[in-house]
Amino acid sequence: MKRILSLLLVLVLVSMVIPGLAQMKEFTYVVPAGVESLEHSPFRITIKLLEKEGYTMNFQDAYGTTDMKLVATNQAQFAGPGPLLILSAIQEGLPIKVIFAYDAINIWGMGVLSDSPIQTFEDMVGAQEKYGRKLTVALGDAAWESLVTPTLIAAGVDIENDIEFVVAGDNRYVQVAEGKLDMLFTWPGELWQLQGQDYDFVYIDGHEVLQTNSNPLITSDYLIENEPELVQAFVTAMQKSVYFVHYNSEAAAAFMADALPHIEVTWKAAKYIQEGRKYQMFGKPGSETEARVLSKIGYNWEDGWKLNVQAALDSGIITEEIPLEKIYTNQFIRDDLDYSEVEAMADAIDIEAISARYPAD
Repeated sequence: MKRILSLLLVLVLVSMVIPGLAQMKEFTYVVPAGVESLEHSPFRITIKLLEKEGYTMNFQDAYGTTDMKLVATNQAQFAGPGPLLILSAIQEGLPIKVIFAYDAINIWGMGVLSDSPIQTFEDMVGAQEKYGRKLTVALGDAAWESLVTPTLIAAGVDIENDIEFVVAGDNRYVQVAEGKLDMLFTWPGELWQLQGQDYDFVYIDGHEVLQTNSNPLITSDYLIENEPELVQAFVTAMQKSVYFVHYNSEAAAAFMADALPHIEVTWKAAKYIQEGRKYQMFGKPGSETEARVLSKIGYNWEDGWKLNVQAALDSGIITEEIPLEKIYTNQFIRDDLDYSEVEAMADAIDIEAISARYPAD
């Protein structure tokens, strides 16, 4: 209770020192990893779209749960944390709300070498009996354990007896590629990039065992109430940007190559990165999930969030059920958007000229 009261006091003080918030035209999105990533195509496209409307969007790095705290206190306006971290924060009283379903599927899975004996979640079950030891999972950060745990539980994996989590840092994939660790905790955007860089990984898809949604976009209750025009502009631009990547992922690769020309990458890897990004936002091409997301890009579906709440309860991340209306709102999602602007934007990109600057493989 003391934490909640302290936070509310901070919010009051922050609101007092931000004059003219109703005229806010510059805002910050908090990135949970490096800001200069080719995977951030929808946000880079959103920056371009919002510039035409007079908005300036900035990126800021943040790790752990710092992003949610920055948003809750209006030091930043938007972020994209994991859903279970969001649920934990809401239970603790953080005044935040989900406004956009960004990664609309369960993106948390495992990357393994193509010749690994572990090719499915079933292969992980009873690891000590099958392999004589626990299976090691490479994490980039200790907090990532909470992201993958619900998927493993849903697959029937005994976390205590089958799995050993190892914090292996930014180059954790190298240790898996070298056979030092068994599995790479990963997601399509990263795994597809590694495949594009010729790492011999295959993906074990978490969405096949737990059909939740993953990282959505959040803002503060304060901003929803006091700056709805800004929230609407951001959400609408994100709807268009996500559609852009689906419409032509190769154009998205060219857009990002132009936006971040100093990043050394092959054209194959650049394309794979955008294919992975599209997979995270829409699911498997041709699937029912893809069709549903396309019908209302950014929409928060009740069934996915109910599963997230149950997963958080089962894993002990929250201690009581949270009403859905406290978690998300769809009030800013439009289902009448004209996407011809972004289609024309994608069609106008000279993919051939941009791709020629990069080695093919």
